[in-house]
Amino acid sequence: MHMKDLSMKLGQDILASTALFDVVKDPVFLMEEDNGSFRYLYVNPSALAIMPTQDLIGKRLEDVLDAELCQMIISHHYEAIAARESVEFLEKADTKKGVFFGETVLNPIFSEDGQCRHIISIIRNVTEREYKKQDLQATQKQIEIERKRLDSIVENNANAVFEFDEQKKFLRINKKVTEVTGLTEEELIGQSVVSMVVESCLEDTLRHFDAALQGHAFDFETAIYNKGGDIVNFYVNTIPIVVDEEVIGVYIIAKDVTEQKKVVNLLQESEQRYKSLYANHPHGIFTFDRHGLIESINAGAETITGYSIDELKAGCFETALLPKEMDKVKRFFYKTVKTNKPQRYELSFLHKDGQIIDLQAMNIPIIVDGKLVGIHGIATDITEVKHAYNALNETKENLEVFWNNSADPIFFIDTKGDIVRVNPAFEKTFGFTEEEMLSGKATIIPPHMLEDQLAIVERISQGETVNSHDTIRITKSGKSLNIISSYSPVRNAEKEIVGATIIYKNVTELKKAEIELQKSQKKYKLITESTFDIITLVDLSGQIEYVSPAYERVSGFDNDSFIGKSFTTNVHPDDQSLLLSTVNSVIKGGKPATIEVRFLNQEGHYIWMEVSPTPVIEDGKVKKFFTIARDITERRKLQDKIAKMAFYDHLTAIPNRRTFDDQLEKALLEAKQSGKKAAIMLLDGRKFKEINDRYGHDAGDAVIIEMAMRLQNAMGPGQTAARLGGDEMGVILPAIDSEKTAEEMAQRILQSFEAPLSYNGVDIQIGAGIGIAIYPDNAVTEKQLIKRADMALYEAKKSDRNEHRFYQ
Repeated sequence: MHMKDLSMKLGQDILASTALFDVVKDPVFLMEEDNGSFRYLYVNPSALAIMPTQDLIGKRLEDVLDAELCQMIISHHYEAIAARESVEFLEKADTKKGVFFGETVLNPIFSEDGQCRHIISIIRNVTEREYKKQDLQATQKQIEIERKRLDSIVENNANAVFEFDEQKKFLRINKKVTEVTGLTEEELIGQSVVSMVVESCLEDTLRHFDAALQGHAFDFETAIYNKGGDIVNFYVNTIPIVVDEEVIGVYIIAKDVTEQKKVVNLLQESEQRYKSLYANHPHGIFTFDRHGLIESINAGAETITGYSIDELKAGCFETALLPKEMDKVKRFFYKTVKTNKPQRYELSFLHKDGQIIDLQAMNIPIIVDGKLVGIHGIATDITEVKHAYNALNETKENLEVFWNNSADPIFFIDTKGDIVRVNPAFEKTFGFTEEEMLSGKATIIPPHMLEDQLAIVERISQGETVNSHDTIRITKSGKSLNIISSYSPVRNAEKEIVGATIIYKNVTELKKAEIELQKSQKKYKLITESTFDIITLVDLSGQIEYVSPAYERVSGFDNDSFIGKSFTTNVHPDDQSLLLSTVNSVIKGGKPATIEVRFLNQEGHYIWMEVSPTPVIEDGKVKKFFTIARDITERRKLQDKIAKMAFYDHLTAIPNRRTFDDQLEKALLEAKQSGKKAAIMLLDGRKFKEINDRYGHDAGDAVIIEMAMRLQNAMGPGQTAARLGGDEMGVILPAIDSEKTAEEMAQRILQSFEAPLSYNGVDIQIGAGIGIAIYPDNAVTEKQLIKRADMALYEAKKSDRNEHRFYQ
């Protein structure tokens, strides 16, 4: 269609407008309704640049766009016509330059007869904004995934996990903590760790805690009280929580070792029993060659058997053996020879004094250069202690259960560092059987750690206990494991060191988790730079050292212009003292607080911000502090609007019935205390139903609004005018001296109603009747006073004129 045709259709004004659109950078379309669709009448150059074809004029939408997009656009066009106002929507389209996101405004054009056949469509290119929004959503999703991963590590950890802030207060616990201590998250959060730690462990615990707050991770043992007051023993790993190179708290991963401690105590008790038994009941030692000939006998054998050494060597040993025991002795002897393993058994022996005694015998192979050269036979008189031994045997069985079921590898070594026994957890962890380890053909020590192991063995030989030694070990498959090891020397009855007990803690997965945590912290730093909240770092003098990019987006001021200035810069003067006092309180160790203050925007108005200050602690001292601020302007506006709706009438904007009742209660209380009077007036419009019926409800609403406005204008300081419902309104006059004040007010109100209301070219006469009741002359309660005023109003409305009546 030519421009001349366009002029004939729309007139010269519209044609001039379309000429202006030629230089507009946003795409502009002029559309004409055409039998359920719309036809292109004008397209500016910016629109042609994004359309799939240049030949648009005269074509219908369905000739150019795909069916789905076409139907959506047609629907919005008819929506604009129906609404008789602009309609905005977001559309997505594939153009020759790629995907295009447009924020479209449809402006209907109405002719003098009120008909609309043309619509101007203006599209703002928001493609870049939409892509950024998609990127942001993807980033937020990834952040949520990382958060859930961390939560999963904490929540599903087999050990108790605590999170503490810099003041050593609980911030978070996992479910294992509740299982172990009986304390819920609600009972612990905000409490200090000091309140739970057993007194004897407190100093050491706080020392390790302070070290963690300085960025050092340690493993140590401590004990706390559970909810029932019982002591729970923990093996603890401290992990500093570092954000932006600052320690903001501590993770503690604690393994409940209470039962393990009990078992260890039982083991120690058993060892003491054994030592006491050996010290008070010396045992006899017989040394045999591999053929069973006695080579030597110790003095203890004399005490046990009653025979001298010479007698025993001369054959009394065999003579004193009961016939039924001879086969047993020979069987266990040759079993030791055959297996090269110790053999233990019990037998009865005929003492020289004729008494039969019970002996416990132990055959120990003597191995030299891998060959059996003899056997030590150790005999202990157990006649008197057999019952005690049976009791010890039960304890021993319990220790064996711990040995076999411990989740941590445990093994014994001799003074040379060779392994002499391993538990099942050792075999499971490293893949080697006990036989493989005892053979000397297998090793779990990497070549580069051999010197470290030799140094440990040397320390053990000197009687030193080595705790929490960080090392590396390898499995049968060659996999490297991170190990925390503890070495305890083992002594014989003569207190000679004969080896050591070693406990390994496999912390490989924990190390991996620590690395993942560090990666997560780096991501959190990136999030800080990208957040919409304003993050400000301030030194103790109050000068700003850093402000996040969100400051410029929210306030409009350049970030660099803010650096080096006071942190109260651009804060509303009335809010500066609140901000200063809150920051000072938090710095001095007060509770965290969130306040609302106003900040100046570059456009000259103030915006409401929610601000949370937090101290930055280094070496136990506050070095700086930072604030996190969020724009809550719209939220404040909504809160104010909601608050006002609760106390003000929505039609007239004057107080409603709720406010009227509150003010009446206050007025009566004030009058009672001061000895003065109070008055209420009830007003009812005249011929209101007639106005509604004749001019319509809109006219009725206009009359009510006008009555409320004139009534409000008549009020003085402290006086209340309210709409009670329909055209009924009320007035409260507090602290008056006499009825004269109420009389003058009633006359002023009726006088204000004398001028008619001009509505749509028609003058509508406003009238009202007023009923007045005085406190305490007419009533002493609110309900009675309202009833009396209503009765006076009834009398006033009997007249055809605007009248007021006092209650009689």
